[in-house]
Amino acid sequence: MDFNSFNTFFDIVEILAGVYILYQGINMKRTGTVVGSGLISKNINLAAAPDVKGFIKAMFPVYMVCGVLFIAGGIFATWYDKQEQQNTTVALTVTFVMVAVCIVLAFCTNRAQRKYLT
Repeated sequence: MDFNSFNTFFDIVEILAGVYILYQGINMKRTGTVVGSGLISKNINLAAAPDVKGFIKAMFPVYMVCGVLFIAGGIFATWYDKQEQQNTTVALTVTFVMVAVCIVLAFCTNRAQRKYLT
């Protein structure tokens, strides 16, 4: 496995993560429930959560935006890996944007968990 195919593997993982985030958000909105094995902490007792609807209302847009950004970033990175002329600045920028999206998603999820589920 050369370096380019290794990058492509992680790009596909980004796309799949984005699809999973979108799926969780849509499923959460559609059913009105939060799945414990989804994107929340394991130590959250959903049966005793005071405001599950508030959590869904707060996190649905965040999940949608982050999921789309993951998918778009993964598709762009996969396409960029196939280009003959590559600039490491572009690849690094995409990586930093994806890390920033992860941090924002984690921060928003943690804040919403504390506010609505504990």
